[in-house]
Amino acid sequence: MAQPLIPWDSEETDHPTLIWRAKFDDRYLAEVHRTGNYIGTLYVFDHNKNDKEIASWDVSLAYGAQFGPDAADVYEWQEEVTDFIDNTYEQ
Repeated sequence: MAQPLIPWDSEETDHPTLIWRAKFDDRYLAEVHRTGNYIGTLYVFDHNKNDKEIASWDVSLAYGAQFGPDAADVYEWQEEVTDFIDNTYEQ
């Protein structure tokens, strides 16, 4: 089981393998960790359960996310996380 690369309350946002990070509903933390040049893993953690990993799946990184994530990737990741939380995890 993975853990967040950066703690929930940390003001630090820089980590060599972190591509994107977002909080949802003041409870869930999503992070994309780089695993290759054009691929990463999207993790979802439940902060109310001691940041336990509750889901993960591979995602592509447009343009290799060399200068940060592509806006279209971020939109897709947000939709996937929201769908997972609302329609799978909280059921």
